[in-house]
Formats: sequence, C-alpha cells, structure tokens
Amino acid sequence: MEKKWRAYPGSIRLLAIAAVISSTGMACIWPLVTIYISDHLGKSLTVAGLMLMLNQGAFLGGSVLGGLLFDRWGKIRTLVIASIGVILISIGLAVTENFTAYAVLLLLHGLFYGMSSPVINAFAVVLWPQGGRKGINMIYVAQNAGVAAGAALGGVLASVSFSWTFLGNSMLQVIALLLFTIGLPRYIRQGAVNTGQMAVQGQGESAEQTDIDRPFLSRKAIWGALLLLCAGLLMSWIVYSQWTTVLSSYMQSLGISLNQYSLLWTLNGALILLGQPLISWVIRRFARTLIAQMLLGSYIFALSMLILTQTTVYAGFFLAMFVMTLGEMLVWPAVPTVAAQFTPPGKEGFIQGLVTGTSSAGRMLGPLCGAMVFQAYSASGLLYTMTMLALMSVGFFALHHRIVKRSSKPQPPVTVVGKM
Repeated sequence: MEKKWRAYPGSIRLLAIAAVISSTGMACIWPLVTIYISDHLGKSLTVAGLMLMLNQGAFLGGSVLGGLLFDRWGKIRTLVIASIGVILISIGLAVTENFTAYAVLLLLHGLFYGMSSPVINAFAVVLWPQGGRKGINMIYVAQNAGVAAGAALGGVLASVSFSWTFLGNSMLQVIALLLFTIGLPRYIRQGAVNTGQMAVQGQGESAEQTDIDRPFLSRKAIWGALLLLCAGLLMSWIVYSQWTTVLSSYMQSLGISLNQYSLLWTLNGALILLGQPLISWVIRRFARTLIAQMLLGSYIFALSMLILTQTTVYAGFFLAMFVMTLGEMLVWPAVPTVAAQFTPPGKEGFIQGLVTGTSSAGRMLGPLCGAMVFQAYSASGLLYTMTMLALMSVGFFALHHRIVKRSSKPQPPVTVVGKM
C-alpha cells in the first residue's frame, strides 16, 4: 500500500490529503442539514428539501464560476477565496438561529463550496497531465474516505451541539486551506511534477504546460463532445440520486429499517475505499480505455435498477447497491479524466467546472424526477424508467466517443501561460 502511495507525485498526494480533510468537514454537516432545518429551526421537510435543491443550484453556479476563475484569475487564489468563504459561512451557520439568515448562508455555502470542487480536479490535471485516470481517481477515493469519516464525526459532534458540526467543518477547512497555500506553491515553484511538464517561470506566477497525448479537436467538436459527455453524466447522476431519495422511502414501505438502509451506504463507502484492486482488475479485463469504463459503468447502473425490479427483500437491495457502486467507481473518475483529455490548455478549470456542475444538476433533478415518476407509476415504473435513463447515458457516451474519434487530429505544439 505504501509503495502504491509513493508511486504518485508529491503534488497529487498533497491534493489527496487535503481532499480527505475538506470532504470530512463537509460530510460533518450535509447528512444533518435536513434534521437541523426541520427539528431545530422548526420548518417542514418540504422546506428542507427545497433548501437543499437551491443549495445544489448555488453549487452548480459556483462550479462554473470557480472553473472560470481558475483559468483566468489565478489558480491558488481561486482556491483560497473559495475556502475562506466556506470557513466564514460555516461559522455563521454555527451561530445563527434565524431561518432567513440560515437560508441565505446555506446558499452562499453552496456557491463557495461549488467554487472549490472543480479546482481540486483541475489542479490534478494541471500538475500531473500524464496521470490520466490515476490522479483524478486518487482525488475521488480521498473524497469518499472523507465522506465516510465525516459522517461518523458529524454524528458525534451533533450529539454535543449542532453548532459544533458547522464549527468542526470550519476548523477542518482551515487545515485544508493551510495545506493548499503552504504545499502547492512549493510544488509549483520546484516544478515537482512527475513528468516535468510544469515549468515555473519568474516568481512562480506562471507556468508552461504541454501534453502531447491530448487529442486536438476543433472548437465545434470540443463543445459537441463536451455536451454529449455531460448529458451522459447527467443521466447517470439522475439514476444514482434515487438511492438517496425515493428508494430510501420505498425501502421503508417494504419494512426495511433505516439502520439497514444506512448499512448500504457503509457498503458503498467500504467498497470504494477497499475495492480499488477489484475495480483495477475489472478495468484491465473488461475496460482498458476510458470510454469503455464509462460505457461499462452505465450498463452496470442499468443492471442495478433491473435487479431492484425483481426483488423486494433486503438482500436484493444489498446486491443492487454493490453493483451500483461498481458502476460509480467506473464512471465518476472517468468522466472528468475524459473531459481533461480534449480540454484546450488553459481551460482546465472551466471544463472541470462544467463537469462538476453537471453532477450537481443531476443531484437537483434526480429527486424531483424520481418522485414524479414514483407517484405516477409506482416503484416498478420508477425502476424501469431509471434503467432507460442509464441506457441513454450509454448512448450519449458512445456518441461522444464517435465525435472525438472522427474529429481528432494530431496536436500542434502549444504553450500556455497562466497565473498560479
């Protein structure tokens, strides 16, 4: 394990450690937001759900904004501003007892957190362009490790006071910010990139990056490919989000307890953290390319929904979650990696922001779409509809690959100068 860890460049290891700490802080509060709004602030579950949807909308806008600022204003400065915003707003959430103030702060929290999310992936792309899937997958695993730790820590802090969950998040974000501001400039100045393709100039305020393996596409082809890639990701997230919303209620109607439902997410987190050898074997055997990973993962999403159409017992849900998690481990890291492959140099932040924003859009639309279909056509109608959406994502990913393959040309030498 230590040997594999040291196989990554120091910059990626630093990003992963900071991502664990940051996501641990965020996971302290998100599982408890609905409870806090309904029980502590005295609002209905409908209001709580609306606030979470608006928060995801703010996250979407923040993702695009953060990506633009990463490219045009300054990479580290964008991360610093976003992190400071999250820290200050978390402190505000801890001390407010007024619902209106809480609602405004929750929206701002989504905006600033959205700004920081694509920046970490974009840094992984910029600092280790030859890493491909490995760098972004490391960030993905690190963030899930943080989610698992944060969910447990949040429960402990909430047992003392809900305010401590927000304060705990702010303190962890301070630690992550220190790692970013102290560690990353050092790697940038020293040019500590595995392939030496990040050359720092002057005071470390600009860098030159080239990536000879990146396919060259026309502007029209880039946007067409990106649109199809995001459409496939959107469909996948709509399917996946049913597990956190409609399916939880459906399981309770079948007599499955909340503790049993929570155990499914324990399985999800454990498989992501401990199942990397398994997913590596799957990739080597069945999905050697990134497009193959996305296609296989989408088929697996569809299989997970089909399993649920044939069962009403807990063992069936357990199996379906196992299968769905395998699909997640294939699709979620592959999409931003594929997007990075045809991203024009200097646009890494913007493209990663669009990808992150698309995921947020899926989390926004999924609960609403799922609830409407469930009410109109019952559980079986929902599950078959989600199966069709998963297969639609297969189609979008396949069309994306077709555009990239037909439009790719040899890449000319490029030089990009951008602020750090």
